Amino acid sequence: MTAGSLERLVDTARALPGERRPVPPLPSAGFAAELDAAGVDADALRGRLGRLFAELANRLEPALTEALQHAAVAWDAFDKVAVMDPALHRDATWIATVAAALERADDPARRALGMEVRIALASALGLIDLIERRLAMLVRLRSQSSDSSLLPGQRPFLDVAAALAEAARGWT
Repeated sequence: MTAGSLERLVDTARALPGERRPVPPLPSAGFAAELDAAGVDADALRGRLGRLFAELANRLEPALTEALQHAAVAWDAFDKVAVMDPALHRDATWIATVAAALERADDPARRALGMEVRIALASALGLIDLIERRLAMLVRLRSQSSDSSLLPGQRPFLDVAAALAEAARGWT
């Protein structure tokens, strides 16, 4: 069985040198208490999460590749990667709010869906945040590892875009 993009991403991240620390929890949406979980369309929520993942992948792919190409020449002075914008942030907040409402539903299947959506969303946003805020550190760590190539096979060494695209296909 071949490893998928998500598995390769995790394996590559685990191979980076350095201390491992748990990720702090993401804040939850504040107005979920006002939303009635009974009115939530589960298929629409899944589709919206999948479309968000696809959009994040589409934006991240060229931005990360370009940044890593520049980093290969001047890793201490390459441009930051910016993917999130106010519209994507609003969409992510809406999805988090609906997921939080579902987590309070009476039906165990709907509660499970809410938790699943929340965890998937938090994971994706955590990866985007890591790339946006800590790419220089990741490049430095990669340069100290046994394989210092930033674009092996012309793909980013941390291929978050491929992992998000794979996740998007799973949610749509």
